[in-house]
Amino acid sequence: MRTSAAAAAAAAAAAGASAAGDAGPSSRGGGSGGGAPARPRRFPGAAQPEVMRAAEKDDGYAAHVTEACRDAFRHLFGTRVAVAYQNEIKLLGQSLYYLLTTGSGQQTLGEEYCDISQVATSHGLPPTPARRILFILYQTTVPYLAERISSRMVARGIALTDSQLDDHPESDSSSRGTSAQSSINPSRSLSFSYLSRLRGRVHTMWQWVLLKWPSMLPFAQDFIQLSIRANLMLFYFEGLYYHLPKRAAGIRYVFIGKPMNQRPRYQILGIFLLIQLCILGAERLRRSNLSTIASSINQISSGSYPSFTGRGVPVLNEDGNIISDTRHGKTADLASGSEASSSKSKCTLCLSTRQNPTATTCGHVFCWGCIMEWCNEKPECPLCRTPITHSSLICIYHSDF
Repeated sequence: MRTSAAAAAAAAAAAGASAAGDAGPSSRGGGSGGGAPARPRRFPGAAQPEVMRAAEKDDGYAAHVTEACRDAFRHLFGTRVAVAYQNEIKLLGQSLYYLLTTGSGQQTLGEEYCDISQVATSHGLPPTPARRILFILYQTTVPYLAERISSRMVARGIALTDSQLDDHPESDSSSRGTSAQSSINPSRSLSFSYLSRLRGRVHTMWQWVLLKWPSMLPFAQDFIQLSIRANLMLFYFEGLYYHLPKRAAGIRYVFIGKPMNQRPRYQILGIFLLIQLCILGAERLRRSNLSTIASSINQISSGSYPSFTGRGVPVLNEDGNIISDTRHGKTADLASGSEASSSKSKCTLCLSTRQNPTATTCGHVFCWGCIMEWCNEKPECPLCRTPITHSSLICIYHSDF
């Protein structure tokens, strides 16, 4: 009994010593740190290659979802409806993909493939549902609405211009009638309220915007392209926001995979893109200066100034080339017509003049050999991704384009 009791006491003493030895460093650390909890792990920011690879993967998966939606619409409503509503089907596919991934607070397939996760603040907190919904709207709905509204405004502006050109006499007679009515009933013309005048001003401003929008649309498109390039340049430098919707929503990425010693960066690409933007800005400034000089010389040569006869004065175009004959603008019109026809007759696949022009079911025209090779690899239109087959291609004969 004594030996068993002694053995039990020795075992208890050894266990207490080991427990004290294990708890010693933690207790010392707790005593020195005052019982503070352990700091959470800080994940490093995602590098540019990882963000770009994830975005490419997401675009591919979103295209697969869009293709599945297009197939479902084709089987349910027919090919005509699927082609007529292809933009809406694309919006539906992209919205479904991002709502099921980002909208539900999960990683997208591209983010999971590249081991990156979305954060919204510098403390590494995940984005709130409002930020995620805002990003989805910027990514899917805003481009669709902008395109639809812009096309509607262009059509309305052209129709309004044509109606104004056709209704000049009627407008003159109506203005005379209204002036006569106002002269007959001056008290009624003075009884317009402030709301009606404000409504008239808004309507006049809206008509002015509709008239000017077809000429302003190229500048708006150039501004959007410039914004996209500037955002890409900033992404190459800082590595935070690859897309404008993520920059607008304030969503960035952190790397949650295995740490690596060297992670590549793309600052050198940012420098090259900055140089490209500077060259494009200088070229645009030169073209604007040349256009102003050409317009002033055209005014002089057309006899708008009485002190000059305009004979023998060279006229420049926007590229700085001299137009020889300016009496009736024949040379300029022929040159512009030839350039327009040559640009229209180029194939978008081989970038050369179309050989045996062939039209798809969606209305786009390519070379016969180019579109046949494209169909062998991918049975869809290269421009709008409408599904096509070899039997649906139509070769256009006796065409002038």
